[in-house]
Amino acid sequence: MQDAILDLVRQAHALTESAAVATTDPTTRKQFVLADLSLHLVQAALRHEQPVPEELKRYLFSVLTVCDGFVPDLDLKAMANAVLPLPAEQAPLPV
Repeated sequence: MQDAILDLVRQAHALTESAAVATTDPTTRKQFVLADLSLHLVQAALRHEQPVPEELKRYLFSVLTVCDGFVPDLDLKAMANAVLPLPAEQAPLPV
């Protein structure tokens, strides 16, 4: 069953990536990026017999960070930083 799900996720992943690249609307692009990250999370959950904790943490951090703008009453980016701090080598570079 996992292989069938992963095949569908790969298809959806290709669609979300191409849709994100094709759109010029920043909000729509962010929605596609969120969908893409969610699909990566599904892959991380099912790809191995036991999910790899660091992989799950990385995708959860990313999902919370992207969701931050869609949930204005919560500071999801701050929550992601507090609950799932990324190791220094994976931390995003300051802008």
